[in-house]
Amino acid sequence: MDKEIVQVILEKEPTVKNPILIEGFPGIGLVGNIASQYIVNELKMTYLGAMSSRYFPPLAVLLGGVVNMPVRIYEDVAKGLVIITADIPVHPLAAFEIGKEIVSFAQSLGAREMICLAGITVMGDEHRVFGAVSRQDLLDKIKDKAEVFELGTITGITGSIMNECRIRNMSAVCLLGETASADPDPRAAIATIETLNKIYDLGISTAKLSEQTEQIEVQMAQLAQQMKATTTEEQQAQMPKEFPMYG
Repeated sequence: MDKEIVQVILEKEPTVKNPILIEGFPGIGLVGNIASQYIVNELKMTYLGAMSSRYFPPLAVLLGGVVNMPVRIYEDVAKGLVIITADIPVHPLAAFEIGKEIVSFAQSLGAREMICLAGITVMGDEHRVFGAVSRQDLLDKIKDKAEVFELGTITGITGSIMNECRIRNMSAVCLLGETASADPDPRAAIATIETLNKIYDLGISTAKLSEQTEQIEVQMAQLAQQMKATTTEEQQAQMPKEFPMYG
């Protein structure tokens, strides 16, 4: 891993063997962020550490009054999971390098598969989940559980990660929760988790998330507004041209 781009700061060495690694960065509808953080809380996953990068926005996240890094790593040994959950977006011009380093980290753990959780804007309110894979032989795994995303694009950090998995011939599944707008959509996150359960038999209950949808929508909207305020025009001008934080 290139420490000039991403630093992995572990407070506890991972003990899970050959895990499935799930990533959930903010994107359309904040689906990946909401779903990954909910799974961490619901499973009471063990905190391992964080990722840091000079290309991340200048933001500290408060959890229960304690400062936490905005990109955090957790594990659940019993379910064979490692999760990278993030409260910050990655600018498209930095996504290529950050995506490569995340896949390198997954391989360093001996991860057998990656799962990318994200959202997709579709003009409807069915909350379907679309799926894509890094290899042809993985289609049978998802085709009866999610709607195969036949034609289109996967943007941002998730697209970069899926591309890198394809290049390295690493098994990867991308689940895209349908949402009608860019607003935080916990209902799309619920559908995505339920599809994850069908594919991997994880048995993660979404009952608490269903009860908290309105509260989460408000909290995530506030966080999104705070994110927009973290980088002023002057700060943007000082960012390296090859990796501007906000375009």
